[in-house]
Amino acid sequence: MRVVIMNSLYSPDIIGGAEISTQILAETLSKRGMEVSVVTVGAQSRSAGVIQDTVNGVDVIRLPHNNLYWLGDSKNKGSLSKVARRLIDIYNPLQIEEVRRVLRTIKPDLIHTQNLSGLGTGVWKVASELNIPVVHTLRDYSLLSPMSTTNIHPMIKGLYKQLPMKFSRGVSAVIGISSHILNKHVQSGLFAPSNKYVIPNAVDGDIRVTPKEVNTGSLVIGCFGRLESEKGVQYLVEAVKKLPRDMVQKVYICGEGGMKEQLVKDCGGDDRFVFTGKVPPAEARRLMGEVDISIVPSTWDEPFGRVIIESYQVGTPVFASTVGGIPDVVTKPEDCLFKPGDADAIAHSIRSYFGKTKEQKEELHALCLQHCQLFTTSALAARHMEVYSLILGTVLESPRTEAAQTMDAINA
Repeated sequence: MRVVIMNSLYSPDIIGGAEISTQILAETLSKRGMEVSVVTVGAQSRSAGVIQDTVNGVDVIRLPHNNLYWLGDSKNKGSLSKVARRLIDIYNPLQIEEVRRVLRTIKPDLIHTQNLSGLGTGVWKVASELNIPVVHTLRDYSLLSPMSTTNIHPMIKGLYKQLPMKFSRGVSAVIGISSHILNKHVQSGLFAPSNKYVIPNAVDGDIRVTPKEVNTGSLVIGCFGRLESEKGVQYLVEAVKKLPRDMVQKVYICGEGGMKEQLVKDCGGDDRFVFTGKVPPAEARRLMGEVDISIVPSTWDEPFGRVIIESYQVGTPVFASTVGGIPDVVTKPEDCLFKPGDADAIAHSIRSYFGKTKEQKEELHALCLQHCQLFTTSALAARHMEVYSLILGTVLESPRTEAAQTMDAINA
């Protein structure tokens, strides 16, 4: 079976979780015998043409950006430039023609689109013209607004999604990485006739074989991610400052961002807070394994919550805010979720864990290791191959795991 996966960026061009998840998907399917090609957007201009290379055995086709600038150069661009680039994406004839040429050459059995910034939803129209079925995975909210963190007038948002709404009718199946992100798009009118599924991301990483030793004394807490207002770290700082040292002895805040200077100031003279800055993934994973609990205090609608599963893999329980896709990911949501933007709620969660017996903590640690089995590459491959089989009307061979079978309950 020949599959083309499309995403805005691809390794080594990585700016977030979408690129990581897309690479895991491509390599996982390739290892299971599928002919996988990735179509993405490179940094080169139109005059440089298409660039082809191979990443870990997967063929990668990098189209010229054919826009005001390349998505990978967005960091220092203003809001107006970003909105303008996204508006061009709605229907970019130059990019659509590049995609048409590539698809006619590859002749895939199926196209699986991911984030489409830089490519545009016009690729769905091309697929319909070529009679190639499309599966789309929702990884962010970019189909709903040209800017997720900017106050965009509702009229502009409405106009922005008109063509995506029309073209989405040609998408055979849509996959949400959480029930929240799927429902939000469907409620907005997108993907009305498409088959709908929830398949969470796979999170690459070794899983501890046995639970780690439980600490029954003063806690060491970890918080991992960007230091921006929507990540809610300020509420964690406020919560810990309310708690005594014999309950919380140390808080590692791992990451960088625009809020860092203010957060350091807010911590005042409290030496329990340690700002590590951005560290390599291996170091972040080591810290995750050493802390007693991780806190994910986001205040915006996180599409998934990768850091939660990464913490579970090293045996560390997570307490997180009840926003976006987080409730789908966290184990024991009745105990491990708190109200977003509420320092008192975070403090209550910390007190709750601190007050558990040794046996109760051990039970929670074991549950973390069990729960993260739902997010392995085996589970990812099995669920995707089931969707592909339904769309193509043929059976694709893939060993089903217990984790993959468990995911059926999410989609029931």
